[in-house]
Order: sequence, then structure tokens, then C-alpha cells
Amino acid sequence: MKKKNLLLGLIISLLFACSQNEESAKNLYEAENFLEENKDNSVVIEIEEGLQYSVLESGSTYLSPKNSDVINADFHGTLLDGSVFWSSIENGEPLVIPLSQLIPGCQKALALMQVGDKWRVFIHPALAYGEQGRPGIPANSLLIFDISLHSIET
Repeated sequence: MKKKNLLLGLIISLLFACSQNEESAKNLYEAENFLEENKDNSVVIEIEEGLQYSVLESGSTYLSPKNSDVINADFHGTLLDGSVFWSSIENGEPLVIPLSQLIPGCQKALALMQVGDKWRVFIHPALAYGEQGRPGIPANSLLIFDISLHSIET
């Protein structure tokens, strides 16, 4: 009986792992297709392969953060299907954090932003959470952030 239960558990684990790998591969395929099509949009600028943005509002200063700076910004993060995985706007409080502690895609985009800018940033999974994902963020998910940079604390 123990061997049968062990075998059944092993089979269930393998099926679960296969379904997670399929979802991860599907997410990566969708992310890459989206980014490839999105870069043809005339308002989208590609910073590097897998990292794109469009300007929603322009600031009036010429101050951009360095990786060693602390930023004060609002982030509204969604997945490709539009579901919100995190939002400082919905939480009612901007995020104040060292730029260096953000995912690589956000670090690179914010380093180009100026105080007062609001951008929509499209981030390939390799510049976000990749194959690991996070709670609420499936593996290999493309992330879309609306980011408003309020201030920089040096």
C-alpha cells in the first residue's frame, strides 16, 4: 500500500511540474510576441531588447535618479492579461526605495526618467522575476508598470 501511495504521489508531482513548465513556456512565448509587436507601436520606445516604454506624462525637471539614489514613486503593476499584481496607488502610498533594490527592468527605466515623468514600462521576464515568478506573478510573466517618479532623495 505504501509503494502504491508513493507512486501515486510521484505521478501527481510530475503532472503538476509539467503543467507549471507548460504555463511558464506559454508565458514566455506570449511575452516575447507581445514585445515584438509592441515595438512597432509609434509611441513605444525600446531601451534595449525586452525593455520598452511609452511616455504618459512628461516632467518639468531634468533630474534623473542614479542607482545609489532613493526614489519616491507610484507603481501600478499589471500582467499581460490586465490583472493587477501590485499597486502603490491602490495602497494609497508611494513607494520610497533605493533604486538599486528594484528589478533590473525598473532600475533601467527609472534611470532614464525625470522627476515628474509618468511612463508605461513593458518588462521582459528576464529583466523581472523570470522563471521563479513571485506570489501573484506566474513564472516568465511580462510585467507592465505605470510608473510616476515624484522625487529623488540622494
